[in-house]
Amino acid sequence: MNTDAFRQTIELLETWLRIDSTSGAEAAFLAALEAYFSDQGYQCERFEVAEDRWNLLVTREVAPRFIYSTHVDTVPPFFGPRREGVGFPGDEVGQGATAENEARIYARGACDTKGGIAAMAAAGARLLEAGIEDFGYLFVVGEEVDHCGAKQARHTERLRELKPEQIVLCEPTRNRIVSAQKGMVRCRLESRGVAGHSAFPERGDSAINHLLDALERLRNHAWPEDDLLGPTTVNIGTIQGGVAGNVFAAEASAELLFRCVSDTEEIIATIKDLVDAPVEVTGVVHNDPVFFKLPEPADEFEVCTVPFNTDATYLSELAPIWLVGPGDIEVAHSDHEYISLESLAEGIDLYEKLALRVLRP
Repeated sequence: MNTDAFRQTIELLETWLRIDSTSGAEAAFLAALEAYFSDQGYQCERFEVAEDRWNLLVTREVAPRFIYSTHVDTVPPFFGPRREGVGFPGDEVGQGATAENEARIYARGACDTKGGIAAMAAAGARLLEAGIEDFGYLFVVGEEVDHCGAKQARHTERLRELKPEQIVLCEPTRNRIVSAQKGMVRCRLESRGVAGHSAFPERGDSAINHLLDALERLRNHAWPEDDLLGPTTVNIGTIQGGVAGNVFAAEASAELLFRCVSDTEEIIATIKDLVDAPVEVTGVVHNDPVFFKLPEPADEFEVCTVPFNTDATYLSELAPIWLVGPGDIEVAHSDHEYISLESLAEGIDLYEKLALRVLRP
């Protein structure tokens, strides 16, 4: 790898990591991306999603047959970049990085997904050097919350007209190409009761008791399993209710997220069957598992499945998707999120290789 080019990629990534792009506040980072790609001779088009939020299409003068894509938003809280470890280009200590002291950049978004964006930008620079221009980029907002950018992108006429042959969608997969991802059902349970003095059970009715009964039925149900993706899992993310220990709770609620390996409409129907009045199921959001067609020959790449949800559910309506990226999802969203320089460099190589699968004459 060209050391000067890689150093520039690292510096570019750190510049982007200094910009807070928490979900809903992506504008500053989108503007920085637009400035960067415009300076490189690309054409940039905005597609409004909400006030001060837009998807960004980046292309050359020719129609893109291949598109690099990912989301630009990050989860809170924001924290800027710092370097740790040895092996950064230009370090006096030179090489000598090991698994214990590998060179890493820590920051919110380091792997999810600004590191991947930097790798895509570097891969694109290599394509241009090779005289290849029929590729582009699609950056979307809102993946970490409600996928609003990807949902709108699939209905954007300009994007639908492009009809690229392939989209590479970045998520931190340790540079393994994903063969399948789990689906998701997010919902809220709301329970109603009658407030009263807890010394007199006949005069009150605890909403918390009804909620706990419903949650127990959901936790103990035999949910579907899949040979490739494994089991459906249930997480009770929050529980709220009640005002005091000596008062029957008049209201109670819980927020749940199911990681699904089967048809989510059937999962939702089962949830509603298991939840009795006075508990109600509200705020349902869902999308199905996705099974991807891998590049051929697939044995040239590391392959995995993932239990998390991505924009692939929606962007796959625009073109087939290869889901892959540098960094490790297991450190994303944490207070020690990072990307190693080794993974970043491997990501650049892989993104170039995948593009050439489609674009090489």
